Formats: sequence, C-alpha cells, structure tokens
Amino acid sequence: MMTFLRAVRGVIAIIVISLILVPVNIGQVCSLVFLPFSRHWFMRVNMGIKHFFCSSAARIAVLCGNKLIVTGDPPRQENSIIFANHQSMSDVILIWWWCLPSDTTRRLNWFAKDSLKRLPGLGWGLRFVNTVFVKRDWSRDADSIRATFAKIREGNLPNSLVIFPEGTRMKPDKFAASRAYAKRKGLPVLDRVLLPRGKGIHASLQGLEGYLQSVYDLTIVYDGGAPSLSDFFLKGGYTTRFHAVRYDIKDVPTRERDLNAWLLNIFVEKDKFVTQAASLAANR
Repeated sequence: MMTFLRAVRGVIAIIVISLILVPVNIGQVCSLVFLPFSRHWFMRVNMGIKHFFCSSAARIAVLCGNKLIVTGDPPRQENSIIFANHQSMSDVILIWWWCLPSDTTRRLNWFAKDSLKRLPGLGWGLRFVNTVFVKRDWSRDADSIRATFAKIREGNLPNSLVIFPEGTRMKPDKFAASRAYAKRKGLPVLDRVLLPRGKGIHASLQGLEGYLQSVYDLTIVYDGGAPSLSDFFLKGGYTTRFHAVRYDIKDVPTRERDLNAWLLNIFVEKDKFVTQAASLAANR
C-alpha cells in the first residue's frame, strides 16, 4: 500500500512540475517585449522565472521524501564555475536544492547537450537563460560558446556556470571505456567516477576571465546508488550526500595543461570520497 501511495505522490509531483513549465514558458515568451529596449532587464526577468521553476522543482523533490546531506562550503552570491561528478539527471535537481538556502538558484547556468534545446517545455526555456549548448565537438561549438560568454559579460549579470567534466553520466559502457583509456595512457584508474575532461572549464575560465570569483567542486554520492530521474520522484526516499569545496579563482590554474592536472587530482580524491561514502552507506 505504501509503495502505491508513493507512486501516486510521484506521479502528482511530475504532473505538477510539467504544469509549472506552462506559465514558465509563457512568461519567457512575454519577456521578449523587454529585449528591444534592454537585454539586461530581459535577462533579469528570465533569471527570476528560472529561480521560480528551479526552486519549485527542488521543493517538490523534498516533498517526495528525498533527503540531501550537505557538508563543506555553501554557495555564495558570486560569479563562479561549479563542477561535479555526474551520475543521474537528478543531479541537476540536487544542485538546485543545494542553492536554495543561499538563494543562488537564479544565477545558475549550464553546459547542456545541443539536442536538449529542442525538448518541449524545458528545452525551450533553456534558450532564454544563456545556456551553453554543446555538440561535444569543440571546433563546431567554439563560436556559440564565445557568443554566450559575451552575452553574460555584456549583460553584467550574476552567473554560476555548471559543468560536468566527465562529459556524460556514469554508465557501464562509459565507465569501462574510461578505465580502459586510463590504463592505456598510464593515468589513475578510477573506481567510482569517470576521467574528467578539462576543455569546458578551460574555455569558461578564458571566456569569463576577470568576471569570476571562484570555482566550486561538488562531490555527489547517492546512498544505495543513483536513481533515474523518474525514480527520484516516483519512488522518492533517496538520501544524497553533497560535499562542496570552494576555490578562490586566483588559486585555479589557467594554463590548459596545469588545469587538466589539477582537475585530475581533484577527481582522484573525489573517487576516494565516493568510495568511502558508498561503503559507509552500505554498512548502515
């Protein structure tokens, strides 16, 4: 009976989130009236709309019985890059949730797959908020990325850009390929995360040079394994652990080779953290 009631609760949650997208998209279309007069206020309005949607979805996740345990540095009201290991689409909801106490959801922007911008509702909305759409081909993406960064700088808007350096979610085939590549190249063989790719962070540091104050490293650990986005709402009751480390921008390497080495060291430590946390959760 309890399983059935949780499923009903989850279905209602997904319907409510889908319905919220309707006024969100309508509001975004209406915001176009500001664009000919002030791009700054056009973006300000869309940041408010984004905050409404993200905070609503995060609070609905709480109502579905999910739990987030946070340690480390809280997000600040500052321009930053935020990167994390990537296991599930629910990671995105959890990052919104992490930002709720500090009221920083409105400043979040994302690197996202180009195909997402054609997704009805959510994808349409992403077009209005300076999302950096990528096709995983940097030679093709370079111009659009530079244009997006230019809009952010010209608008002088608060911005925290979220990147998943692994480039994809943790899946068995991707995990096996990552480990095989590490063995071939003599790199650390990781057990719980994929090898990171530094191109996105390096491009962001260059494109937003002088605009950023910090970089945040998030380590995400699901007790009992990562759920799908649908299970996160339909089943609920998941406990996730977030550990956040803030780096002042002056302490982050800017040369690509140095940045890649720095990022790899962080992911080696992240791998240890995830392994230890998962082991403790399994023994509870």
